[in-house]
Amino acid sequence: MNLIRTASILAAGAAAMFGTACQQKTYPVFFMAQEAHDDPSAYTSARHIVYYNNIAYTRSPMMTLNHFAKFQSELDPVNGSYGVTLYAKPEWRNHLYHQTMEKTGMLLLPVVNGLAMEPMRIAPVSDGILKIWSGLNGYDLKQISRTVEPINPEIEEKRYLSKNPRPIPKMPKDVQQRRDFTGRTVGEIFN
Repeated sequence: MNLIRTASILAAGAAAMFGTACQQKTYPVFFMAQEAHDDPSAYTSARHIVYYNNIAYTRSPMMTLNHFAKFQSELDPVNGSYGVTLYAKPEWRNHLYHQTMEKTGMLLLPVVNGLAMEPMRIAPVSDGILKIWSGLNGYDLKQISRTVEPINPEIEEKRYLSKNPRPIPKMPKDVQQRRDFTGRTVGEIFN
């Protein structure tokens, strides 16, 4: 009897491990809000903030790709990249509204796969819609579509790219990556 119980526990554990191994990671798209103070001495701990262009942003994102249900892309004629409109899931609209009300007038920094996009001035968002105005490519759109449903799949599929055209910089082996208090790099935190 113990052998059967042990075998069933091991089988359940193996199935759970297999299931988590097959889960697809969400493409790292998130929005970070500006902190109230740009002065580093105003914070008790620097691990809660990130600086971009000398502006402090909260390390914890306001919204991530998992908070959105649908998206629609549009071509930016100025630089040939894509912008994307993200529609929040109904259960996250109220959260988005309250977060943007609280941070009105500050900056919102969209980050896509580790690249910061153009910061936007925050205004209250009551309709659940956030935009990234430009800077995305077809690979970004394809990866976003794995988590968020496109509004018009026929148009979006024509824009998809299978490979990332942006070169990923290689880190020199002797460089120490910044880590948080748990030992994770910033890329590991938001993946």
